[in-house]
Amino acid sequence: MKKNILISAYAISPTKGSEYAAAWNTVVNLAEQHQLWVLYGMSDDHMGDTEGLKLYLEEHVMPTVKFIEVKGGWLANSINLLNKVGLGWFFYFAYYLWQKQALKAAQEIAKTVDIDVVHQLGPIGFREPGFLHQLGKPLVWGPIGGMKIMDGELIATLPVKARLKFIVKNYINRYQLGYSFRIKAAFEKADVLISATLLGRETIWQRFNRDSYYLPEQAAACRVTPAADKFNNIDRQVDLVWSGSLIHRKNLKLCIDALAALKQNNWKLHVLGDGPLRNELENYATTKGIAGNITFYGHLPRKQALQIMVNAHLHMITSIAEDNPAVTFEAMSNGVPTLTIDHCGMGDVLCSKCGIKILPGNHSDMVKEMSCALDNLLCNTKILADMYHTTLVCANEHKWDKRLAKLNKIYDEAILAHARHSIYPTHTLTMT
Repeated sequence: MKKNILISAYAISPTKGSEYAAAWNTVVNLAEQHQLWVLYGMSDDHMGDTEGLKLYLEEHVMPTVKFIEVKGGWLANSINLLNKVGLGWFFYFAYYLWQKQALKAAQEIAKTVDIDVVHQLGPIGFREPGFLHQLGKPLVWGPIGGMKIMDGELIATLPVKARLKFIVKNYINRYQLGYSFRIKAAFEKADVLISATLLGRETIWQRFNRDSYYLPEQAAACRVTPAADKFNNIDRQVDLVWSGSLIHRKNLKLCIDALAALKQNNWKLHVLGDGPLRNELENYATTKGIAGNITFYGHLPRKQALQIMVNAHLHMITSIAEDNPAVTFEAMSNGVPTLTIDHCGMGDVLCSKCGIKILPGNHSDMVKEMSCALDNLLCNTKILADMYHTTLVCANEHKWDKRLAKLNKIYDEAILAHARHSIYPTHTLTMT
């Protein structure tokens, strides 16, 4: 049944990836069946940068969606200047103030629109749950992520400064999940919760005694036609692709070390993305003697980067911590299997038909296991050709139409739960 849905999606864009794309694709698919009011704060790089979405909407009509830009105000914008210069934690102070303004905008909408469901959609981090519960409407919060406590073994070989950053983040996660009254209240007040990962679902249950639906924030889309001769010369050269920001959390060094340990040399690695570690990583590949097998592309237009992904035979993820990287689903959508550490959202989504998973552990053990898996694939390239087809089959299970069906079920559940809570104001919601 068609609903009036109010969505808070702070970062949203039709042209960018990651959480921007997750919010955009959710809105676009929901708009096929519902009337939407979408609160947003940026579509480009920083709070208040919204020109990208505005330009898109000038050329594309979306009759069932009304986008409402919410400005953070002078104080939020001033605080966010610190975020712009690299002090990322200050973002949360600015985002807290933005959420206050989002509530005011939502209250104005509710004066003239009979909203059926409110969806606190994104960003997915648990730290800032917003204030939309104050509308007194059925509330869905999620997918919720960012709750992972990082394993000490995974960060042990990082530089001291980077390691300390992750240790501090672990401490903050533990503190906020255990002692933040506002976060605890948000988990209690939402009518339905959605977890981005299975670990997140377990954490919500253990910390807040609430069940939640498991639903990744991303889904399969962007099907592109690969090169017609993609598998013709695969024995001579297997094309590997790694995509992400060149930062410590993405852990490209693990990939480089695994490749340097290979017995086979019939491979080429395409590195998509840029970041502060680019020069260091390029030099590191040189010291390992494999720079000739690696191309660093930097930041490419999305269409061009996607085509490189599609033409590859194997995608690799080496991240220390993630929820659900968009590239996992982009690769899967196009029949490109993924080699990954078996944790986070990647471990939940990928199976043996579409992925090769190595156990998380210390750096040297993961290097050995990853290089062993790669050597096997390089000697038996038919495995990758076969996995192209099975990966496409797996992608069907993660398409947006199936995600939309789950969201519709969740919205109906939220309406029923809200009605029950209005009569019996206790949180006894149990979901399957």
